Amino acid sequence: MNKTQLVILYLITSLIWIYASNYILIHYIPSPLINYFERGKEIFYILVTGGIFYFFILKKEELDSTKEQEKRLSTLINSMVDFVNFKDGEGRWIKANNFGLKLFQLENVDYLGKKDSELAEYTEFYADALRYCEVSDEETWNKGVISRCEEVVPRPDGTAKIFDTIKVPLFHEDGTREGLVIIGRDITTLRQTEERLNRTEKLSVVGELSASVAHEIRNPLTSLKGFVQLLQMEDDKHQDYYQIMLDELNRINHIVGELLLLAKPQHLKYTKLAIQRILNDVISLLAVEASLYNVQIESNFPKEDIILECEPNQLKQLFINLIKNSIEASNHDSKIAISLNQIEQDKIVITVKDNGCGISKERLEKIGEPFYSSKEKGTGLGLTVSYKIVQSHNGHINFDSEIGCGTTVHITLPIVQDPSVTKNLLVGTA
Repeated sequence: MNKTQLVILYLITSLIWIYASNYILIHYIPSPLINYFERGKEIFYILVTGGIFYFFILKKEELDSTKEQEKRLSTLINSMVDFVNFKDGEGRWIKANNFGLKLFQLENVDYLGKKDSELAEYTEFYADALRYCEVSDEETWNKGVISRCEEVVPRPDGTAKIFDTIKVPLFHEDGTREGLVIIGRDITTLRQTEERLNRTEKLSVVGELSASVAHEIRNPLTSLKGFVQLLQMEDDKHQDYYQIMLDELNRINHIVGELLLLAKPQHLKYTKLAIQRILNDVISLLAVEASLYNVQIESNFPKEDIILECEPNQLKQLFINLIKNSIEASNHDSKIAISLNQIEQDKIVITVKDNGCGISKERLEKIGEPFYSSKEKGTGLGLTVSYKIVQSHNGHINFDSEIGCGTTVHITLPIVQDPSVTKNLLVGTA
């Protein structure tokens, strides 16, 4: 009942009391008692109305206190960087913080009293995720205990966030459902850091292995290659066999070179150079190989030079590895698109996109691991080196691929290097 209805009810009740009491006074009260009855009627009216006003004052104080507590709770949960949601026993939303509303694109939606399936009608992108929440909530209710799991929430920009989600079911004394408290902590950065540490550890292991093995391989390799070349000069009959042996020895020598690169501590000397110049040099270098595969390389760079603080030779090797892989994976008469954009004041992103055979989801998860390659004669060390180069430049590298549709590589690099970050990174990988 709202305030207007309460005022109208009070006025009607007062009028009824006045007319009813006057009627009784005139027709039923003896004359000697009329004066006492009138005073009593007035005192009774004052006591009743005073009691009503006192009751409403107490209720107002309780309501103000409740609103103050609710305001503090809202301030608390809205200041949290976690997703917080309170639901009743039927799964209807009671309270959600701003982070959660923004996460599911429900900022301007009146969510109070609505279930997840009803809210799914307001956000097309997260409709399936919200419907799944009802299923997950029901599982938690049925188990009757606190549940905890990691959930991946996709984002419209193509990325995803990982949440450590805790659901706490609340029950009445008779065992019926009272409510559900949901807290989702964003652990995306934590998982990315763990993945980076695991990759760094693998690189470190490969580096130690390479340091102990590479030199031991290269010494006898030089002798073998020399003897094969000598035999090739003296024996014209088996030239094909000698050439095959030399090709294989050169391939072994190339692998050893990559191993030595991984093993060698990287004491980088940064210089300032236009990133367009580095990319154009690599494109010119690989133009002949692209022509052999009947592949066209297209570039889209800003006209104004972007001066990058980097180790140019390492970046050239990085781009050679990536573009060469794209060329080898591309179909005939296809194109490779290379673009450069400055996404922030201090960051750039280089994108290499091909329309080749693509990479399966299973292989994509293992890409960059040493000695893992989809090529018949590949070692996987090229991409391992590429990852290390990006890491040494405090950047990030991401692969998006689909079988039959091609692969897109995004390399994000800072324009200016932070010496303290670089120093710590080198100590960890050396």
